[in-house]
Amino acid sequence: MNSTQVSRRELYVIDTATSYFNWMGFIISLFGIIFNVLSFQTAKFLGKYNSAVVLIRLLAIWDSASIFIDGVLDLGGKCFNIDFASYACSFFRFQDFSTGYVANFQLVILVFDRFLAIKLPAWYRASPHIILAYSLSLAAFLVGYGVSLPTLFMYKEKFGTCFTVGDPVFSYWYLRFLVFVIYVSLPFLSILFFNGYFIKFLLSHQKNTQNSDRMNQERTMVIMLATVSFTFLTFTIIAGIFCIIVFQISPERNLDPSITKLSMALGQTAAILNSSLNFVFFYLSGKGYRDAFKNLVSSYIH
Repeated sequence: MNSTQVSRRELYVIDTATSYFNWMGFIISLFGIIFNVLSFQTAKFLGKYNSAVVLIRLLAIWDSASIFIDGVLDLGGKCFNIDFASYACSFFRFQDFSTGYVANFQLVILVFDRFLAIKLPAWYRASPHIILAYSLSLAAFLVGYGVSLPTLFMYKEKFGTCFTVGDPVFSYWYLRFLVFVIYVSLPFLSILFFNGYFIKFLLSHQKNTQNSDRMNQERTMVIMLATVSFTFLTFTIIAGIFCIIVFQISPERNLDPSITKLSMALGQTAAILNSSLNFVFFYLSGKGYRDAFKNLVSSYIH
C-alpha cells in the first residue's frame, strides 16, 4: 500500500483550506435555509394548488433538513471545535445520510412530475394529484431512511471519537453502495434522462409559434426545473469526485488524513450548494416564479 506524506508547510496549507471550506459550507448553509424558507413560501403564490406546488415545498423542507445537519451541525460544529458527528455518532450519521438521499429523491420526483405534465397533459390537468405527490414523497422518505438503516449499527462513540464497528467488508461495500449508487448514480441518471426529454420539449415548443398561455406557463416551469436540474448534475459530479477520493482513493493509497478531511469538506460544500440555491435558480429562470415572489413580498408589506 502506498503512503502519501505531506510536509509541515503543505499540512498548514491543507488545514487552512479545510478550515476555509468548513466556514464556507457553514455560512452557505445558513443562507440556504433562508432561501428554502423563501422557496416554501413563494410556492403557494404560483397559482393553482397542485402536485408541483406540493413538491416544491417538500423539496424546500428536505433540502433544509439536509443542509442543517451537513452544514450547520457538522461543518458549523467543526468551525467552533464541536464535533457533533462524534457524539451519538450512529444516529447523527444515519440522519446525515437519510436526509441527503430524501432531498435528492425529492428533486427527482419534482422533475418526474413535470415529465408527467408534458407526457400526459389531459390526465395531469384533470386533477391536482395532491395524493400522488405525497405518496411519491412518502416513498422517497421510506427508501432514503430504509437504505440508511444499517448505519445505526455501524458506528460507536468512545471517548469522543466515532468508530466503525461490525464486519469491515460489509461496511466497505455498503458505504460505497450508499454514496456511489443511492446518493450519486440513481438521482444523476434519472435527472439526466428527464432533462433530455425537457430539452426535446423546449426545442419542439420553440418551433411552434402559436402557443397557448398554458403551454407558455408549462415552458416556463420546464425551464426552471431544467436549470435546477443542470446545477444539480454539476454539483453532484463535484461531490461525487470528492466522495471517490474519500471512500476509494484515500484508503487504497493511504492518503494523509489532512487530505481526506479537505476532500470531505469540499464534497460537503458542493452538496450544501446543491441544496441551498434552488430558490435562486427558480427566481432567475422563471418569470412566473419572480411574479409569485413579488406577490409574497406584497402580502407581507400590505
